[in-house]
Amino acid sequence: MKKIFSFLITFALIFSFAGCADNKAKFYEANAVADALNANLEFGEDLEKSTADIAYSIYGIDSALCTDAAFYSGSGATADEIAVFNCVDENAVSSVAEAVESRLDYLHEGYSSYGPQEIPKIESAAVITEGNTVILCICNNAENVKAVADSVAD
Repeated sequence: MKKIFSFLITFALIFSFAGCADNKAKFYEANAVADALNANLEFGEDLEKSTADIAYSIYGIDSALCTDAAFYSGSGATADEIAVFNCVDENAVSSVAEAVESRLDYLHEGYSSYGPQEIPKIESAAVITEGNTVILCICNNAENVKAVADSVAD
């Protein structure tokens, strides 16, 4: 009986310590991230901020999949774009990530004949999925997107 009791105490202690680990995922607030990306990265033109509804429409995303979104785009002369989606759960993240990939395919196809100089930028676009957030940024220095996003994450 003593062995069983000792085992149970040890078992309980192990799991109580496991619960103390810092597994907190970063939280990316859509507007804060999009604003920081727009302010700190290099784009071929000035981008204009639009509403979440515009983002959902352009990406073909059901707004019920997200708690919030932020979107910046240019005039169309360049492929430059920022989209940040806070999703309701992991299933929504998967659907939104697919929509982002479809958007990149659409842009690639359109700019292939319209503005082929934009193709390398589209091909090197940053697509980041972290927790329940999906971020797309098409810019001149996409290698810096994660660092900028992390700088404003909670």
